[in-house]
Amino acid sequence: MRSHARLGTLAVALAALAAHAQPAANVRLDPVREEVVAQQRDATGQIVTLRRSVVATQEAGLVLQMDLEPGDAVEQGAVIARLDDDRARLELQRWEARLEADRALIQQREAEMARAERDLVRIEQLATRASAGESELDQARTDVQSRKAQLAEAQATLRTSEAELALARRALEDMTIRAPFDGRVVSKLTEEGQWVSQGAGLVTIVSLTQLEARADIPERSVGALQVGDRAIELKIPALGMRLQGELIHIVPEADSLSRLFPIRIRVNDPQGRLRPGMSLTAVVPTGESGPALTISEDAILRNAAGEYVFFDAGGTAQVAPITRLFSTDGRVAVRSPMLRAGTLLVVEGNERMFPNQPLNVLNADQFPEVAERQRIAAENAANGAPNGRGG
Repeated sequence: MRSHARLGTLAVALAALAAHAQPAANVRLDPVREEVVAQQRDATGQIVTLRRSVVATQEAGLVLQMDLEPGDAVEQGAVIARLDDDRARLELQRWEARLEADRALIQQREAEMARAERDLVRIEQLATRASAGESELDQARTDVQSRKAQLAEAQATLRTSEAELALARRALEDMTIRAPFDGRVVSKLTEEGQWVSQGAGLVTIVSLTQLEARADIPERSVGALQVGDRAIELKIPALGMRLQGELIHIVPEADSLSRLFPIRIRVNDPQGRLRPGMSLTAVVPTGESGPALTISEDAILRNAAGEYVFFDAGGTAQVAPITRLFSTDGRVAVRSPMLRAGTLLVVEGNERMFPNQPLNVLNADQFPEVAERQRIAAENAANGAPNGRGG
C-alpha cells in the first residue's frame, strides 16, 4: 500500500514538473462579468418535418418491383414501385387504334360534306335556269346540313377518343410510382407480389431538408417574444450541439391543460444531422431580468465530461467547469462554483492548453495587476531568477 502511495505522489510531482517545464502560452484574457440580463428558461420540443407523405398508388395492380427499405434515401422523381402494366398497355393500344379510326372517319365525313356542297352549288345554278325543281334544291340543302352534323359528330367522337387516350396514357404512367420530393423512407407498407388497390399506401417518406423546430412556451414568455426580432437558441441533446433558430410564429392558442403556447422555429442545418422526432430544448425569455455571470463564447471548451474554461490563476492556467445557461447579447450566461465577477478567462490561445501551464498575456495592458505581475517576472528573469522566483 505504501509503495502505491509513493508511486502516486511521484506521479503528481512529475506531472507538476512537466507542466512547469512547458513554455508559457501566448493568450488573451477577458473578464467574467456580473450583469443584469433578460432571464431565460428552457422549453422542451422536437424537430419536425414540413413534408411527410404516405406515397400511394392511383391505380390498382400487382406489385412487380419494390426495392426500397426503411432508411433508404430517395430523390424527387425516383421510382418507388412498379405495378404490372400489361392491361394498361393494351388499353393504351386500343385507344390509339380507336383514335386512328376516328381520324379516318373525319376525313370521310369531310369528303362527303365537300361533295354535298358541290352538289348544292350545281343544283342552285340549275335552278336559276329552271332546270332543277324546288324539291331537288331542298334535298341538296338538307344533304349539306346532314353532312355537317355527321362531321361534327365525328369530331366530337375524336375529342372523346383523345381524352380516353390521354387517360390510358396517364394510367400507364401511374403504374410506375415515383417519389414526390427528396427524402428518406421511414416505413414500407407493401412488398413485391402483393396486390394493391387504388389509393393504397406503398411507403412513407419524410423530407430531411425541410425541417423546423416546435416547442411549447409558458404564457409569461409570449409577451417577451416577437417574431423576427431575435434568434432562438436550440439545444439538441442527441447530437450534443447547439444552433440558432429564427422564430417563425407563435400559435395563438394555448393547450387547455398545460397553458403552454406552441411556437415554430426555423432551423438551419447545412450538415444534415437533424432528424424528425429529435428532442430539443429551446431557450426562451421569461419576461424578467436579473443578475447573471456572463463570459465570452470564445472561452468555452468542451470534452467528454462537459464544458469548461481556463482562467488565470496568478500566472498559470487552471480549469473551471461551467454550466451554460443561455446566450445574451453576444455573451453566454453560465453557472460555475469556481468563477466570480472579475475572474480572467483565456479567450485566445486556449485550444491546446493544459492545467498549470504558464501564461504570457498579450493584452496585459488592459489589466493592471496582470501587467505588473508580468513586469516583475520579466525583471526577475533578467536578473537571473527564472519564473519570477528571485532570491
